[in-house]
Formats: sequence, structure tokens, C-alpha cells
Amino acid sequence: MAARLVAAARPLRPCVHLTVSPWWARLLIAAGAQATADVHLGRHRTPDMLPPVPGANLVGVDLVARDLTGANLIGADLTGRDLTGATLTDADLISANLLRANLAGARLTRAQLMSANLTRADLLFANLARANLAGADLTGADLTGADLSGADLAPAELTGADLTGARLARANLAGARLGRARLVRADAVGADLTGADLTGADLTEARLRAVRWSADTRWPQDLGDEIRTRSREIEPGVWVVLGGTGRRTRSISPGGAHEFGSLKPYTR
Repeated sequence: MAARLVAAARPLRPCVHLTVSPWWARLLIAAGAQATADVHLGRHRTPDMLPPVPGANLVGVDLVARDLTGANLIGADLTGRDLTGATLTDADLISANLLRANLAGARLTRAQLMSANLTRADLLFANLARANLAGADLTGADLTGADLSGADLAPAELTGADLTGARLARANLAGARLGRARLVRADAVGADLTGADLTGADLTEARLRAVRWSADTRWPQDLGDEIRTRSREIEPGVWVVLGGTGRRTRSISPGGAHEFGSLKPYTR
């Protein structure tokens, strides 16, 4: 069974697409599948998307696969609501309560989520590219395979969050709290981790090249020394993680394999 899972997660042809349930999706991601290429969340989307609902009064409204592009949802109470596959591109969700909300597969590109409560929210494969999550609470949230490329999470609460296979390239995580977070195989290339707290985080096979960090960044105990030896100071108190030259560089530590990737010498 294990062999079959690994084979399905890492097919010989990397362009193979699978449509699976959320449960199987999480299992395949854990086995090493690439969420953005190999696994797609199997959800039914109605062909005729409903128009956005104005304001924050969504009581009794079916939000599954709903088109809420640009909707004004400031302070909306969406506790436990099912927004699976919803489109919330450019939506304003400042201070919204999304506690335990199901946002699996939701499109939240450029959404305004400052100070939003996303505690234990399901954001499996959600698209949060360039979203503003400054000050948002994502404690225990499931961000498996989520796209947070270029997102602003400075500072955000991500304690205990699952970011397995997540895309964090160029994300702003300055001052973010990532204690005990799972960042297994996360792509954090070029991310800003200055002042971030990663105490107890799992960075197994995470891509960390070109990551910026500072003297007050707190790394996992088994990784801190290695990060320092693979970094170069670019300004007083600020370093950047360097990779190998022309090849991938891996190191084995008690916490697992950490992938720094290949990187040309950093230039300002």
C-alpha cells in the first residue's frame, strides 16, 4: 500500500493530473506529491457562478463555489461556513471571522484579510497569492498545498499551521509566528523571515534559498547552526541563505533533510 501511495504521489510523468477527494489529496501530499502540479481537489463547480453578495449579511446563503469577487465582507461572521471552491479574488475580508471555515480550493488572490480570524480554517490548495494577511490569525490552519506566493503575512500567527507543500516564494513573513508549524517541502524561495519565530517548526526538504533572516529570527534548534553557515550578511544584522553552485545541496540533520537548492551568489 505504501509503495502504491509513493508511486501515485511521484509519478514517472510529472505532468500527470489526479482528481481526488480532500482526504486523499492530503495523503498524497504527505507522500510527496506536488500540490500545484499533480493533485487537484475534486470539487463540483456550477457552470453559472452567482453574482457577488453585497455587504456582510450572508446568513442562509449557499457559499459553495460562489463567485464573491471583490465583495465587501469586512467584519463578516463566517464561522464554520463552507466556502469550498469559492472565488474571493480581491474581496475585502478585513477582520472577518473565518474560524474553522472550509476554504478548500478557494480563490483568494489579492484578498484583503488583515486581522482576519482563520484559526483552524481549512485552506487546502487555496490560492492566496499576493493576499494581504497582515496580523491574521492562522493558528492550526490547514494550508496544505496552498499558494501564498508574494503574500503579506507580516506579522501573522501561524503557530501549529500545516504548510506542507505550500508555495511561499517571495512571501513576507517578517515577524510571523511559525512555532511548531509544518513546512515540509514548502517552497520559501526568496521569502522574508526577518524576526520570524520558527521554534519547533518542521522544515524537512523545505526550499530556503534566498530567504532573508535577521539576528532575531528564531530557527528550529536542529537547523540554526546550518542556516548560519550557509548564509551571507547583506546588511548589518540581516543575512540571506545561499545554496550550492550549480547543484542542489542537501544536508541531513536530526530533523530530516533540508533542501537549500541551487543559487547564484547573491547581489544587492
